Amino acid sequence: MSLFKLHHIRLLMESSIFLRTRIVMIILICIVPNLLLAQGYYNQENFGNRSILLTGNVTGSVDDLGLTFYNPARLALIEEPNFTINAKAYQMGSIKIENVFGRNNKLSNSEFEGLPSLVAGTFKIGESEKHKFAYSVLSRRKSSVDLGFTREIDETVLDEFDNVERFLAELKLGDSETDEWLGLSWATKLKDNFSIGVSTFVSIYDYKGGYKLNYSRLDTESNAAAYDNEINFSQNSYGIFWKIGLAWQLSKVDLGLNIDLPYLELYDSGELEFKEVLSGIGGGNDIFEYADWDDLNADRKEPLAISVGAGLPIGKSKIHLKVDWHGKVSEYDRLTIPVIDDSGNVISFSFKEELRSVINFGVGVEIYASEKVSFYASAGTDFSPMVSNANIFDLIAKKSKDTNFDADYYHYGFGIQLKMSWAELVLGSTYSTASTDFDRPVDFPDPEIEIPNNDDPASITANRWRFIVGLEIPIFGHKVEFK
Repeated sequence: MSLFKLHHIRLLMESSIFLRTRIVMIILICIVPNLLLAQGYYNQENFGNRSILLTGNVTGSVDDLGLTFYNPARLALIEEPNFTINAKAYQMGSIKIENVFGRNNKLSNSEFEGLPSLVAGTFKIGESEKHKFAYSVLSRRKSSVDLGFTREIDETVLDEFDNVERFLAELKLGDSETDEWLGLSWATKLKDNFSIGVSTFVSIYDYKGGYKLNYSRLDTESNAAAYDNEINFSQNSYGIFWKIGLAWQLSKVDLGLNIDLPYLELYDSGELEFKEVLSGIGGGNDIFEYADWDDLNADRKEPLAISVGAGLPIGKSKIHLKVDWHGKVSEYDRLTIPVIDDSGNVISFSFKEELRSVINFGVGVEIYASEKVSFYASAGTDFSPMVSNANIFDLIAKKSKDTNFDADYYHYGFGIQLKMSWAELVLGSTYSTASTDFDRPVDFPDPEIEIPNNDDPASITANRWRFIVGLEIPIFGHKVEFK
């Protein structure tokens, strides 16, 4: 919050009540860093029952219709891919922050939410067996966080201050991001053991966030004063992702290469609403600022990526290996927001993003125990590409201060596949964890507040458990997967 805002709100509150409440508000903002951690990563979501347990380390060896995402060339090498439905599943996540406000202070937050889904199947065009086709509908990204907080200061506290009868503070903070993909895949064999494939995905992307901060005061003479600050933004983008895959089946190894071309944006739009109103304090210090832009220049960029993988059979078991590289994206404006200049009060916003190149790697193990039982275990990295991240905090904070948590994730998976006469059952879990240090975001440029000396950085830890139950039942000669 700028010094300009602090000056006028101090006139409104005329007591340290406001300062105490402001501490509570900023701590609550700090308690929701998953608004940031959910964005920008490449390996947060996986698709297909076995591919999920192998944490996506299947570029060269995918054997379910997750291949439309991981390597479309594998479609030509698998004799009969199953129709796949990944139904609603759930995850448990938690966030812990330490040392944000004062030494040894800990904050935590947990959530229980649904997972993105996949529906995929194969189809034919004509009578040719040379060319194979598949369709897929998947939720590439899906996250939503809403925080609401209203607090009235207790009367026993108000008794310590003059001329304050009632004091009410309200904070609302929200963020949501969805990216739905509609895809068609094609593959053909160039040789008996070598194939090429292409997946074309239409992306429907929506990103929005909102912030509302309100303070209201009633004095002992029944005079009311209020401060209201609201910011809401949205970004829509429609475009195309292309995946080009190559796959080899050799006597002792399966190999795969998948190339993700940069995102081709076909349509974009952006909106932003800003309101700041201070009223009831008199003396010419009231504020009324409002701007509403519904046709802002918007941009979304996703880099070139290359993934290579291998499946190494060991008897009837298999080791899955994968390495993927994602290119960098130079700094750009997600939203180009005009400057508000009214009566000498200049309000500017920065909504920029920049990505570094990253290399991730992973390994999965598929252990054959018997004709009826197989075990899975896997591990993989998901390093943060974020140099700067465009989010609601950037619109709230100072223009020069980017709010970004640069944490690296590590993913682990394990499970079991049970083959019965009437069905195949897949049970398992995945666990993801990330932690990092960062400069404390709480900044009080006011001599009235005594902040304890603390040169240690703050730290954040994020954990996520996912639970998978997959069932394949033969229907009309085919198997249908439920998860």
